[in-house]
Amino acid sequence: MNIDNVELYLRENHHHRILLNYRTVKKFYLRVALVQLDIRFLKSCRTKDIIPKFLWFKTANRNLAASPAYKNSQRRLLNAEINYKYKHLNKLKKMYQYSVTVLQQYCPGDLFERLQQIITLICCPLIKTKEQDIEEKLHRHLLRTAPKHTVDPTVVTNQSTRILSNDEIDCLANGLDYGLVPKRFDEMNAVGNIEQFFHRVTDIYQHHKKFMKDLRDNNKIIPNDIRVLNTNEMTLASHLRSLTDTFRHQADRYRQKQYQIRGEQKQYYKLLKLLKQDNSIVVTRPDKGRGIVLMNKSDYLSKMHAILSDSAKFSCLFDDPTITRESSLMRLLNRLKNNGHISLDFWSMAKPIGSTPGRLYGLPKIHKQDKPLRPVLSSIGTYNYGLAKALKKMLSKIIRNEAVIKDTFAFVNQLRSLPKSASKYKMVSFDISSLYTNIPLNETIEIILKYLYDENTPRPSMDRKDFKKLLEFATKNSHFLFDGKMYDQIDGVSMGSPLAPLLAEIFLQDFEKKHLELFDLMGIGYWKRYVDDTFVLIDPKADPKDVCNRLSLCHPSIKFTVEKENLESNSIPFLDALVQRQAGIGFHTKIYHKDTFSGLITKWDSFVPKSYKYSAISSMAYRAMKICSTHQALHDEFEFIRKLSFKNGYPIAFVESVIRRQLNLVYEPREIKPPKPETDIVVLRVPYYGNPSHIYGKRVTTAVAAKYPLKQVRVVYDVTARIGHNFTTKDKIPTELRSGVVYEATCPVCNEKYIGETCRHLKTRINEHLSYQKKVMPPLTQPQRTTSITTAKPQKLIINSTFHMITRSQSRMNQQLLNQRKLLPKLSTILTRETKTTTVLNHNKVQKKVKITESKTKNITTIHKKLTDDEIDDILTNTTLVDKKTVNIIPKSAISKHSAATGHRFNNEDFGILLADYHRYRLIIKESLLIIKRNPKLNINERSMPLYIYPDGLSIAQKKETNQLPTTKQTTKGMYITTNSHISKILFSLVLHQQHTVSDQTTTTTTNPIQNK
Repeated sequence: MNIDNVELYLRENHHHRILLNYRTVKKFYLRVALVQLDIRFLKSCRTKDIIPKFLWFKTANRNLAASPAYKNSQRRLLNAEINYKYKHLNKLKKMYQYSVTVLQQYCPGDLFERLQQIITLICCPLIKTKEQDIEEKLHRHLLRTAPKHTVDPTVVTNQSTRILSNDEIDCLANGLDYGLVPKRFDEMNAVGNIEQFFHRVTDIYQHHKKFMKDLRDNNKIIPNDIRVLNTNEMTLASHLRSLTDTFRHQADRYRQKQYQIRGEQKQYYKLLKLLKQDNSIVVTRPDKGRGIVLMNKSDYLSKMHAILSDSAKFSCLFDDPTITRESSLMRLLNRLKNNGHISLDFWSMAKPIGSTPGRLYGLPKIHKQDKPLRPVLSSIGTYNYGLAKALKKMLSKIIRNEAVIKDTFAFVNQLRSLPKSASKYKMVSFDISSLYTNIPLNETIEIILKYLYDENTPRPSMDRKDFKKLLEFATKNSHFLFDGKMYDQIDGVSMGSPLAPLLAEIFLQDFEKKHLELFDLMGIGYWKRYVDDTFVLIDPKADPKDVCNRLSLCHPSIKFTVEKENLESNSIPFLDALVQRQAGIGFHTKIYHKDTFSGLITKWDSFVPKSYKYSAISSMAYRAMKICSTHQALHDEFEFIRKLSFKNGYPIAFVESVIRRQLNLVYEPREIKPPKPETDIVVLRVPYYGNPSHIYGKRVTTAVAAKYPLKQVRVVYDVTARIGHNFTTKDKIPTELRSGVVYEATCPVCNEKYIGETCRHLKTRINEHLSYQKKVMPPLTQPQRTTSITTAKPQKLIINSTFHMITRSQSRMNQQLLNQRKLLPKLSTILTRETKTTTVLNHNKVQKKVKITESKTKNITTIHKKLTDDEIDDILTNTTLVDKKTVNIIPKSAISKHSAATGHRFNNEDFGILLADYHRYRLIIKESLLIIKRNPKLNINERSMPLYIYPDGLSIAQKKETNQLPTTKQTTKGMYITTNSHISKILFSLVLHQQHTVSDQTTTTTTNPIQNK
């Protein structure tokens, strides 16, 4: 019996009721599936604000078709149609379930199961055809209703000699933040995220380390990848595995469909590749506002070198001080922690591990003449970045200045609270030139120390000198990389440091405190400052320029510039607000758009989560409602938002709904909700691949809530491909200074491989490997006999700076031999009495060593003799220094074991980086995944930690089971321990089959519709 002869078979071999019930089941099965597809189509239309053709009706007045009432009527009818379809679906499901029950009563068990399979096979092509028709219909509606893709070429500023084509301008005009459809699905990242998420939900890694420690303390030899899970953890791990596998499949399929629908994506990638390969240009963003700037690389470098040529602020370094400064800071932090002067939290935040030099780049100021560059320092990952964050948290309590405003909203609220008489004063704005680079560091540090140790109580527990050292580490000793050269900033606050705004604020607060009386004498009646921008009300008789000059004379390090109010409109811009003064009435405010505003926001067709697009509109609407002081100003700003959104491709209905919701949130009172129980927030990072990512995030949240109700999941969607990812102006970190990497070592002789990870510098880890190798292996060559003695220094064979430890070791050995040769030609002592000799074994060599006790030295008669060069060479050849530390060394690392067993030597060229990740736990996960995938022989299947969701790695196909059976034990606490890393079925046997069955039923439209419900 098959799909071609099933009815003939039933008619000839079974009762006619079975045939009738079979046809009934098949009919309702197909109807249920088709109605489900209809509902999906209607809901997609509602989400995308598309009105299907059957809801377009004629009216007597044709002009009503463009009215909001007509559109609202269509939306209500669409909702009514969806509700009707749901009711119809429930009826069909009941009828289908009844027909299945009747058929099961008349059919034997085997026949019933076979008929169900045949029904699925017959209906599957029909359902797929219907699904394709729906997708094509949606695509046609989108092409008809979607706003036209408009391009503003003024967003792209081309200062280079390269002539851009129209296609290149269209691509770049989307902005550097424009999201692209990813070229491939990053499985390593997705699996690493879910493994890390499982650890944060269950804290399984901490339990695993404690469990392993207890077992090792009991002298039990166990592999590192042992897994220990209780029932809840096993169930959650199985469910997450099923959901992630489904997400991997659906996301990749969705990505492929998007490439077919959005044909411009492939063209964008080709154009960006050509621009990236052009080494004569630099593509970056402007200093202020959004947009794209193209510059000749030669012009960019010359302008940056002109900035760095200021010897009063920068100095060029010949060596990289990263490791030296990191070690110095670490010694200071360890000493302070051991003495109890800093807390463990402070130490954990401030300690540097695998730090990198800062990287300097420039942003062009396209709104100024000659287009100068603003230097920006990326200091994330530098050795003092964590220290700056820890000090910022400690010193933030120093800021207690009422003249400081938090943001534009706070400024507008304070301005509205002023009395009407204040509007008689003139408005001016003072700006401090180059604030961060002109802050006097020594003076600012003394201000902090004076407050903490002289004025504040209680005083810090550490000494004043130690605290000063911490401040100097965080501010003064800041080096960075640009154009392959290392520089040091020797004056001013370190650019890019988290501590820079706080230090500037502390200095300016002290400045304002010292010259407060002078403000009154100059006619200043109101003073509010945001970082380096100041809003001031001065006496109408006072001259703003004179006030500015007098302020600049107060301190030699800072200079002020002034901006007066417009005499015609009595208005002045400050931050994002335009303040208008009406004498005797008060102040009015509205949104101020700077000249650098390009009109570019997140494009509607950008491949980013919809919440990003919602935030782009809602943030502008919220700012308008908070800053605009009149209804007319608010109305004008809403019109500006509508035009701007339409220019960037947003549907008008979407923009109106966002504005309407923001108005309701601001002006309607919110319901008082009962307090929720305290929960622990756990972040789930999901790579964004459209709708499958949203579905995956919701399903994972539901799965965690079922087993761990006190864990609150916060889903963060990562956009993995943007236009800006193709361009960078930052220097690449040298390979030897990279940290947080998974590396691979390949034996140069037998080609066997080893995979490891390190969160420290790769340079340090490689040196450790080669140092262990040197200890367990004999030297390459024996000391050669020479015929003459040279007094010149031995040459150092420097292969690479990465392996300076080997170079220094060889240099020390050569220097020792040279010193011996210098000493031996003098007077040599030959013992005439019998002495006791001992034999020392070192690296399979026997050396004779003369041992003389202290009691015998007085009775020894010596004969003085001058040795010849040949005798000196004989002594040096037959003498070997014994290093007691290397006696009987047992190799521990995999590389040293391989070297000791085979005699194969690894060199610096045999190490390479496979991938990098800044997060420690995720780095270990990716290392384990790569070990499973590549199966390096030197690892012997050992990993740093077990994998709980994907113990068998990333391969979808199951590996062939070996003849060796896994050993499974049950502990007294009900935990299951599996010691075979290749067999994951044993670990998840309780729930894996059931979860996979549920997943299969919910992910395809060809399965049973009732079970799909």
